Amino acid sequence: MAQQDNRLRPPLYWFKHKHVEDMPLPLPPLSGVRTFCFFRSSEYAREFLHQWVPLHGVMNPWTGDRMSREVWIIDGDNDADRLLLKCEEASQEGYEGFLVDPPLTSLQGLGSGLPLTFLEIKSAIEEGTLTSDK
Repeated sequence: MAQQDNRLRPPLYWFKHKHVEDMPLPLPPLSGVRTFCFFRSSEYAREFLHQWVPLHGVMNPWTGDRMSREVWIIDGDNDADRLLLKCEEASQEGYEGFLVDPPLTSLQGLGSGLPLTFLEIKSAIEEGTLTSDK
């Protein structure tokens, strides 16, 4: 049991589509980098969703149809192995950077140095060192 406890980390949360496996919440690229967003709390994730997805929804980049807020659910975990697996899946899906607690207002002006690389997020999860500035 103690060995399993060593793999626990502060929880991280992310969005997933209710009906379509691996469909990301469409966000604009940050300095040309497609970023995957993690959140330190489900409350902040909900607030982010309400700021970024208007009541009439966002456009599905594949179909052009609108997707409402209600099709997105929050998933999360505090198990390092599952968090690392989520990072690997996101990387395989074409995400090139990772944000933790992205700003509620605008991603403009954040610069390309802000998103963590796959190796940086992986290291931070493995070591349990995700801090407020990462």
